[in-house]
Order: sequence, then C-alpha cells, then structure tokens
Amino acid sequence: MVRLLLLSFVFTIIMVPDVWSEPDPETAQPHRWLSSFSLVSGYGVASLSNASADYEVIPILPQFGFDINPLAEKIHIKPKGLLEFVVEPLMNLVINPGTNAEVGCSLFLRYSDKITSRIAPYVEGGLGMIYTTQHTHEQGTQYNFISQAGLGLQLFLNKHVALTGGYRFRHLSNAGLDTPNRGINNHFGLVGVKYCFH
Repeated sequence: MVRLLLLSFVFTIIMVPDVWSEPDPETAQPHRWLSSFSLVSGYGVASLSNASADYEVIPILPQFGFDINPLAEKIHIKPKGLLEFVVEPLMNLVINPGTNAEVGCSLFLRYSDKITSRIAPYVEGGLGMIYTTQHTHEQGTQYNFISQAGLGLQLFLNKHVALTGGYRFRHLSNAGLDTPNRGINNHFGLVGVKYCFH
C-alpha cells in the first residue's frame, strides 16, 4: 500500500505542470514583493441618528503595498497594471461628537494602471477590524468590523514618488454580534504620499 501511494505521488509530480515553479534565475530578476509605502490622511464624516453632531474622523493611515501580480498570473489572471495586497494599520482621531480614537487594521486589494507616464487611477476594496473609544447609539460594541471601497488618482512626481488623492466609503458595524447594530457609514476624502520601491 505504501509503495502504491509513493508511486502515485511520483506520477502526479511528473505529470502535473509545475505552475508554482520559480523563474529561471538566469533569465529573471528576483521579484520584489514589497512594492510601496504610503502615508495617507484626510477627513471622514458620517451622520448619527441620535446626536447633535456628526461622526467626524481624521484618519492616519500608513499603507504597505505588496505586488501580487505574480500570484495572479499563477491562476491565469494577467493584470495590465499593478495589483497590490495592501496592509493598512489605522490610528484615527475622532473629533466629533467627542474627542476619541480609532485603532485597527484593514486588508485591501488595490488595482492601478497608468493612463499617462505620470497619472495612474486606482480602485480598492477591503475589510478590517477596528476598536473605537467613541460610544454611539448606533453600535452596541466598541469592537467592530469595517468594509471599505474607494477610488482615486496617483500623480507621479518621478519614478518612485507619487501624490495620491481619492474617495473612500467605510461601513462600520459589529456583524450582528450585539445590539444595536445600525452601522456607521463614513465618507472619506483622502490625500497622501506614496513611495514605490520598483
């Protein structure tokens, strides 16, 4: 039985194409996974049902972008532009209805493609977790989840440095883990500076 399993394993290795093989070191440069670092801020606002003030946030968002084009190509997706997996820790200042803080982390997919030598639009979407010290009537918990989507433009000053600007929608809720769970929908205007390692 063991021999039969070993023979089956060897046959599978021989017959199945090695789609996960590394590029030939003689012909290809090693892939640099970390593609960019950005620092982003701006302003976000949401309406609260039982408060005299809106829910206003000043975001502080460092972003680590990882070039995942090679992984997409392994599953026969060939992006024309850059497909990035983005890790975004967040340390936001809540300025209304009280002075408070948000901390957490989001994971994004972002796709961008240059339309000129200096301008590259992008679209992004992702999920994350967040803790806020702000108590609201909308949320029964301070630990919540966030889903986000956005779009924007990157203006490249040179090969490595770009200014970024965009819009992002953020939905904050606790996924029904507690009541109330009416959710808070923020609209963000974001600006930042991006450094590309490629």
